[in-house]
Amino acid sequence: MLRIINLSKRYGRKKIFSDASLSIPSTGVHIMRGENGYGKTTLFKCLAGLEQYQGSILWHNESLKNNVTAVFDDSTLHGRLTGFQNLRALLDAPSSVVEDAPAVKEFLNRDLLEKRSAGYSLGQRKKIKLAAAFASGKPCILLDEPVSGLDVAGQDGLLRLLDRASNKACILISAHETSFYREVTSSEFTIRHGKIRMEPDEPLIQADDFDE
Repeated sequence: MLRIINLSKRYGRKKIFSDASLSIPSTGVHIMRGENGYGKTTLFKCLAGLEQYQGSILWHNESLKNNVTAVFDDSTLHGRLTGFQNLRALLDAPSSVVEDAPAVKEFLNRDLLEKRSAGYSLGQRKKIKLAAAFASGKPCILLDEPVSGLDVAGQDGLLRLLDRASNKACILISAHETSFYREVTSSEFTIRHGKIRMEPDEPLIQADDFDE
């Protein structure tokens, strides 16, 4: 189980979270929705260990830090490296393992993987990062607006990966619209006016003055 315990976060004098607590099951696809400026990305960066915070974030009874992988909407690649080389670096794995990973096969073809990523489109860069996240073997996967930039084939591939991974990983997705994920969603949370609620209306987490 992913447990957020008494999470507090400030940027200077601005309070983002205040003693927020939340528990999410260790498997399934869980959607965190809310308008821009309500704290989704800040929350994900705290979960990924990219922001300092007060409180505890645990995977079962240990730190989440070594059990999580994340894809953010502004994720970048090493432009001088090919897709294969980026994946090898991200996964710390040899080419044979990278090529055989189902998540890589779902999104990417060999021609693209052999090109330098400096010439990739936004969607192609996103596919590399998504493939690495699903191939990482981490039990908790954070996806910040993963549909952004993906073409139809990429969107279909994402849904297939979510469906296959949902019974063995906790996948937390930030999204404005949730209808795209309806068929694979296990639970849904909404950030609004300083609170996170489980849909339809069960309060789970209290916070104040959310912002990105």
